[in-house]
Amino acid sequence: MRNNPTPLAPARPGLRLAAGPAAVAVLTVLGVTATLAPHRGGPGATCDELYHVAAGKRLVLAIRHEGLGFFSPESIRRNFPWRPGGPPVHPPLGNWILGWTHHLFDPAPEEPNVVSLAAARFAPALGLGLLTFLVGLWMAVAEGPFCGTVAAAAVPLVPRVFGHGHLAALDLLTAAFFTAALVALAEAVRRGGRPRQLAAAGVVWGLAMLVRLHGLLLLPTAALWLVWRLRRRAGPALAAWLLAGGATFFVGWPWLWLAPIAHLRLFLASATGRQPLRVFYAGQVWADHDVPWHYPLVMFLVALPVGLLLLGGLGLWAKRRQQAADTGYWLAIGTLAFLLGLFAWPGVPVYDGVRLFLMVFPLWAISVGVGAKWVVEQQAWKSIGERVRMGLVGMFVLLQGVPLAVFHPLQLSHYSLLVGGLAGAERLGFESTYWGDAVTEPLLAVAAAGVPGERVLYGPNLAPFQAPAVQISSPSLLDGGVELVGWEPAAREVADCRIGVFYRRKADLGEIPRRFWDAEVLAERRVQGVWLARVVRLEAAAE
Repeated sequence: MRNNPTPLAPARPGLRLAAGPAAVAVLTVLGVTATLAPHRGGPGATCDELYHVAAGKRLVLAIRHEGLGFFSPESIRRNFPWRPGGPPVHPPLGNWILGWTHHLFDPAPEEPNVVSLAAARFAPALGLGLLTFLVGLWMAVAEGPFCGTVAAAAVPLVPRVFGHGHLAALDLLTAAFFTAALVALAEAVRRGGRPRQLAAAGVVWGLAMLVRLHGLLLLPTAALWLVWRLRRRAGPALAAWLLAGGATFFVGWPWLWLAPIAHLRLFLASATGRQPLRVFYAGQVWADHDVPWHYPLVMFLVALPVGLLLLGGLGLWAKRRQQAADTGYWLAIGTLAFLLGLFAWPGVPVYDGVRLFLMVFPLWAISVGVGAKWVVEQQAWKSIGERVRMGLVGMFVLLQGVPLAVFHPLQLSHYSLLVGGLAGAERLGFESTYWGDAVTEPLLAVAAAGVPGERVLYGPNLAPFQAPAVQISSPSLLDGGVELVGWEPAAREVADCRIGVFYRRKADLGEIPRRFWDAEVLAERRVQGVWLARVVRLEAAAE
């Protein structure tokens, strides 16, 4: 062992270790918040945002007015309604976070029907910053400051992760809490693996499940890893982790209090009993449970900038003969492999690109940091100064951020150079855009100016709350007195619309007659030559 460790060597926690990840995290939050609001250069309102933000505001409003009465059985039934066949119901922590963040900036805190998506979007923005810092600090402690800084940068440099940091939905929060639960478990074992330490880690795991039940997916790899690391002590440790996580999940969701077993069964059954969603992949439309098994694997590969994919692969190579048990590296990589394998399993629903397994990217970032450190330490260029080597590798990492600017603010449509970017993905039969973020304010301003005081058609409309979310987040539509009408084949309002706004979710765009979305184009949003959203004149189409 060296007497004087280099900046690449593991060191004790301190300001020097935290400085790099903290700087990356701060820059990430600033970068996201600079274009957070849909009307200030941010992505357009997406499908799920209004639902989750409105639910969060109702919870905050209820507990502010009811106090401890909020936890009475009658209030629980009212505040945590279960509507069979309605929108998907998730555990409440994500909605709580969005609701309280929204409350800090709420223009009308006493009006349940007044919702500001821009206000709630501060929650995922801050969540992305904290996730970035957590990954970076963990790797800095384990592998040194340079590895930690690169690992931190590798989180927001994945365009789809950065894009989700703008959206007031559950996906980024799910990734952040899932990663926090994994790190807490690894740290508990590194510090001794005593039951009380595992119980504290179990609380974090319980919080991850309270955001979304995706947290439960950490259980299989966590249990195997604990048996591998702790051997005979694994039983008590695993029991403490499970009990603490389960108790946290139960205490944090009052709806379960009323009928724990029956309600848990109802919730689990609802996860598989919903109507299938459509997925466009390999040039055709699939039901979400019929998508080819390789869909999540391919999407993972093409969503990563090529440089991050390469460095992560080098990290795997560097650790091929090391157990790396103390850092939890193989827990992270094993969990990543399990998640991709699970979503690749025939019959498991998967849709919307990488949204459902967004947590794999922070786990890959860990390997990116390890790979970057390995490159710097190679003997082939030891004659060059260490700082120069670190600078060159750092510049290579920063270059992976070019797609953030190229696709901004539509990072959810990013595809890597592995398939030739979005233009190449279009030729190969991938989905162009899927959540409505491409319907940005400049397009809506054109639509509002064309028919002030009238109705404008919007599609595809994936849920009853999608068109209203776009409308309330657009000053142009509100100031012009324009009502946005979601596409429904039988809707009478369709015939009255002289302007249409469409985004190119190919999985559902085919349900709208082509004469509507392919009419005379008044304005359009393109990236790399591919149109993602457009405003069209409908007079000719409606004849």
